[in-house]
Amino acid sequence: MAMRSKFALLRVGLLAWGTLLAGGAAEAGPINLNLDFTDADYFSPLITGVHGAGDPGTSPSWANDPGINNDYGGPTRLRLTSNGGGQRGNAWYNGATVEANAAWNAEFDFQITYEGGGGADGLAFHLQEIGTTADTFIQGQGLGANFLSVVIDTWDNGGECAFGLDIYNNGAQVGSCFDLSGIGPVANNIYTAVMTYDGLGGLAVNVINQGIVPGGTSGETGVLNYTVDLSALNTATLGWSGQTGGAAENHDILGMTGTFVPEPGTGVLLGAGLVGLSWRRRRRA
Repeated sequence: MAMRSKFALLRVGLLAWGTLLAGGAAEAGPINLNLDFTDADYFSPLITGVHGAGDPGTSPSWANDPGINNDYGGPTRLRLTSNGGGQRGNAWYNGATVEANAAWNAEFDFQITYEGGGGADGLAFHLQEIGTTADTFIQGQGLGANFLSVVIDTWDNGGECAFGLDIYNNGAQVGSCFDLSGIGPVANNIYTAVMTYDGLGGLAVNVINQGIVPGGTSGETGVLNYTVDLSALNTATLGWSGQTGGAAENHDILGMTGTFVPEPGTGVLLGAGLVGLSWRRRRRA
């Protein structure tokens, strides 16, 4: 899998930021993440798995699934839950904590497969202060007072989307669910969630269907803007959670790239902004 952007605009911004930080001897450099769970980072010790309470089964796990061919991104991946009911799995990056209230950008690839009973419930990316022992549902329950959850919800519990994007900030939903069904079906497609935070309360998200599944469609939501309060989220752990209920599906993370300010840090991510929300294509094996 190639975790690379087609356009280089974001990289220009990151270089500018690195130059600024290099000018001050007391400043630490940025944290640049490039995790590829379909290749070099399969079974990475930088990921701490936390089994959910109740009946989590074997979630999360490192899955080598020969039923998913290379057109789907390769058989290896980080599996938050398998397609069994009543599961919850958490996976946290343990390499560093980050200043989530400073400017940052990140994008991760995910894939949902083998739907059962209609497929549910979804997965989420989190920035939270509990650390690598956190056990949470996709909307961030139990993550304390300060957290951000970018949720891919795959079940309509009433008043939601059957397949949609939700943002939860400190326990409250920001705006309403954004329906993702217009850019493709839930199952089998490889999606990328691209996130840029400006350090001032502005979060931009773009969800992209990579169109890798043979005969599949491709598309993107375009830039969706949210106002979030991350002012107190200064020592944050990043990672994902997934959950199933009566219906089930595999929730897989294929990889992630991103640039964050290590805590403590006060650097400004120059030049990234919304130009970082770029179209990426995965290299077929």
